[in-house]
Formats: sequence, C-alpha cells, structure tokens
Amino acid sequence: MSKKYAVVTGASSGIGGAIAIELSRAGYFVALVGRNQKRLEDIKSKVDAAGGGSRIFTADLNTFEGINKLIDEIKTDTKQIDVLVNAAAIWHGENEVFAGRDFDTFPQSVVSDTMMVGLMAPTLLAHAFVPLMPPKSKIINISGVFGDLIKGWTPYFVSKRAIEDLTIGLSIELMDKDIQVNAISPNDVATAPYKQYFPQYYDDGVDPAEIASFAVKLCSLESDQITGQIFVIAKDKPITEQFHA
Repeated sequence: MSKKYAVVTGASSGIGGAIAIELSRAGYFVALVGRNQKRLEDIKSKVDAAGGGSRIFTADLNTFEGINKLIDEIKTDTKQIDVLVNAAAIWHGENEVFAGRDFDTFPQSVVSDTMMVGLMAPTLLAHAFVPLMPPKSKIINISGVFGDLIKGWTPYFVSKRAIEDLTIGLSIELMDKDIQVNAISPNDVATAPYKQYFPQYYDDGVDPAEIASFAVKLCSLESDQITGQIFVIAKDKPITEQFHA
C-alpha cells in the first residue's frame, strides 16, 4: 500500500471519528476500529469521501481476546503502521453515564472495562505495532481535563491519567527509534453523548474537529521533533503544553 497507514480506535464517533476523517483528508489510509458496525459504516463513508480510504475493524477492546484479534487482523492487513491513535474510552453506556457516583458503587465490570479500553488496549496495541512503525511514525493518545471534577469519575479519571504516563514512558522508550508519542488532553468535548448527558455544558465543549486538526498537525513533518508532550485544548483558549519528557 503506497499511502501511509493509520490505526484509529474509537473511530465510530466523537473524537476518534473526527480524527479519522482528518487523517483521510491528509492522505492516510485509515483502519477504523470500534465496536458498533453500523456507526463504523456511517463514519467510513465520510472517511472515504475525504480521499484517503479506510477499512473497518470491529473489536471489543475490553478483553484480551478482542485486543489480540484486532492485532492479528491489522497485521494481516498491513506490514507498516505510520500512525496509531488511541481514542477509545469508556465513560458512559447506552443509557447511563458513569459519573457522579461513589467509587464503591461502580459495578466491577465498569471499572474493569474502563481500565481495559482506556489503558490496557493502548498499551498492548503500541506493544504490538511498534515493530511495524518506521522512523517518524506517531502515536497519539487522547486524555482529558478534569479540573476539580474528579469525584464521581474515578475509573475514567484514573484511565486518563494513566494514559498520560504511558505517553511519557513511551516517548522516552521510543526516542532511539525516532517514533514520536504525544497526548491530547481536551476539556469537555461537544460530542453527541456529551450533549445527551450534559446538555447544560454542551455549548462550552470543544469541537471534535478542532482536536482532529491538531492531531493531524502532530502527524506532520513539522512536528517530527515534538514528543513526550501533553497538549491541553479548551474552547476559545490557546493550546497549552502540560509536560515535556
């Protein structure tokens, strides 16, 4: 395949979907990873229309079996990965938001799934795909800003703080391979689920397209020396650096 190859988890909607579209517009072929086949098909039409092309990979990232199945399928599909975007996360179910509750009242399955999707999957995907990534490849992790709203969000909060530590650790680990690793930490994001559960704050949310545009900028040649950084994005505010490895 002549085009550069990008893997985007959580690609069926929200931040992941927006990043997939922008990567396609920038000329990448995009592996669209998510659980919902119908939503992936919907986003695929937009990604393909952007010009880069795509392929759907349905996967349950909350199990080791699902993660390893995805790894095998991606490795069968390509021998080179130029970008890995870990955007998948769990903070709500079909009709429930996992927030505003005491930690000990979370079902164990929610705690486990949140950690698997938010931390173990990105860790294992990087572990599997780094051997396929040439110099100047990029890993981009999606974190999040919590401010003083940590209580009630503990599983999700921990998964996001952990992925920032993963970002820093991998950036140091992969310097010799010339692979750049960064995280984007947006404030509230104006996605459909956010509007469903927090309509009163929706207008203050960051447009997913803004996050996607910055993610693609991190994949560009001009960003080849940027690694180990966590970029905070809030609506109508300058993008700031939180940490440099």
